[in-house]
Amino acid sequence: MLRRTRPLTILTACAAAGIVATTVPAMAAVPHAKPAKPAARAAGVQLQTWLYPGSPGDSTCSAPQEYADNRVLTGALKPEYWSVQSNGSVKLETAASGLCNAYSAANVASVKAHSAYQYPTISGMTTADVHALVSSSGNRSKAVSQLTSLIVSNGLSGVDVDLEDYWSWSAADFTNYKKFLTQLATSLHAHGKRLQVDAPAMTADATFYDYAQVSATGVDELVIMAYDEEFDTQPGARCLAITPYAWLKQVTAYAQSKVPDHSRLVIGLPSYGYHAPDPCDLNSVTGNIQFSDMKNSPGFSQDPAVIAARRDPSSGEIRWTSGGVLYDYVDSASLTAKLKVLTDLGVTKVSVWSLGGGNPWFG
Repeated sequence: MLRRTRPLTILTACAAAGIVATTVPAMAAVPHAKPAKPAARAAGVQLQTWLYPGSPGDSTCSAPQEYADNRVLTGALKPEYWSVQSNGSVKLETAASGLCNAYSAANVASVKAHSAYQYPTISGMTTADVHALVSSSGNRSKAVSQLTSLIVSNGLSGVDVDLEDYWSWSAADFTNYKKFLTQLATSLHAHGKRLQVDAPAMTADATFYDYAQVSATGVDELVIMAYDEEFDTQPGARCLAITPYAWLKQVTAYAQSKVPDHSRLVIGLPSYGYHAPDPCDLNSVTGNIQFSDMKNSPGFSQDPAVIAARRDPSSGEIRWTSGGVLYDYVDSASLTAKLKVLTDLGVTKVSVWSLGGGNPWFG
């Protein structure tokens, strides 16, 4: 599933004034290994993570074995339970239909056993689908009832709204999106439940999305997806890293400036890879590559010396080229260094995209 992508033309706005990049200390090479003991949790940081449905045999289906180490026992698990359809209806994705990580009594019991909070995700990845849902008062009301009912009946914490393709939304789409969020927040809060909303990474004000306006709808936690900066690469250049440190600081500082109550902010970090032509062709970027698949890339190496030589100082990510193709992935050392950037900025909640396929966790 291709997700978390954006075009070049929008987020190249100037960084928020006063943000200064600093150097992150060099890291030792850390080979990948699935932890045998409960994975590390940063003191004072609530960790969250997403997981999404797949067909049997897909790498994402290993997610339950990964969170079974209780890496988010005091945090949140966010399985995708619903997807928005082209007619604006909301489809429940179920294990009974043959999907892993989808809704079932067993899945609900599993995520509740291994997390303090559970926010099943409603996913809409195209402007057309989002428009069909939010532009219809009937579709909005039906979706709110459908989502609230499942959350309440299963004793879950709330809903994670992941409606994307923001950069193509019209002003009316954004207005109707906020109506949907207001209705959903009101319904969830009436039952003591909470609302999370996934938002695009921004470094300055834009016409298509506004953190403060979205927060004002009643959102309990705004989740900033601080990844996929490669889609801001200038023509003719090598693709940028997924989450450069300096850009991560700009995104976080901007979000903090728009949402004064920082406890309502969650910053999303990447745990995946991508490959693309070198020089970069934004129409040919293959993203969201899980580690189990990344290991099959030409030239991949787990030799500590090779990893150290390939580690990008601006992002900590492992980057190399082979046959005219650039490969980039986030390993555990890079993920940990990005977390340090966030904790230095006072961030207390971090969500990782995503579990499954042996994607690295914090070292």
